Amino acid sequence: MKTNGIVRKVDGLGRIVIPREFRKLYKISLGDPIEISCLDGGEIVLRKMDMTLTLEELIAPALESLRAATGGTVLVSNTDKWICGKGELAEEYAGKELPRAISCKLRGRRPFDDGEMHVEPIAGDADVFGALYAYGSECPMAVRAAAQLLGCSLQKF
Repeated sequence: MKTNGIVRKVDGLGRIVIPREFRKLYKISLGDPIEISCLDGGEIVLRKMDMTLTLEELIAPALESLRAATGGTVLVSNTDKWICGKGELAEEYAGKELPRAISCKLRGRRPFDDGEMHVEPIAGDADVFGALYAYGSECPMAVRAAAQLLGCSLQKF
């Protein structure tokens, strides 16, 4: 395993600080889930969990039903980019960066309307994982229920 030369001491509560340089390099933010693993040789490995795949896996089976219930395009994002969607506008957004204004609003953990779309944050007790977006939605309650269900499901991580 490659070493990078930064040493940290364990405090009285068993905690260590991940150096700022590593947090910036690997885009680790406050509240990000970190997996801790022990290898056979006694090494401890920290790995940032990628919640994007989990979010996409959880929503994929229900996305078409949610689109049908809302009557418009439904999109899903993490806190950085659009992940997937169903409907006319889905291809236009998939894989693109999330606008900074929307990303900042998501951290507020409250639903909002941004022009023509209704936005429901996907949040757990302490973390915001992303959001569901409904264009031309006639049923924002379905979007809210789906976002709350996803937030609860992702909270276990």
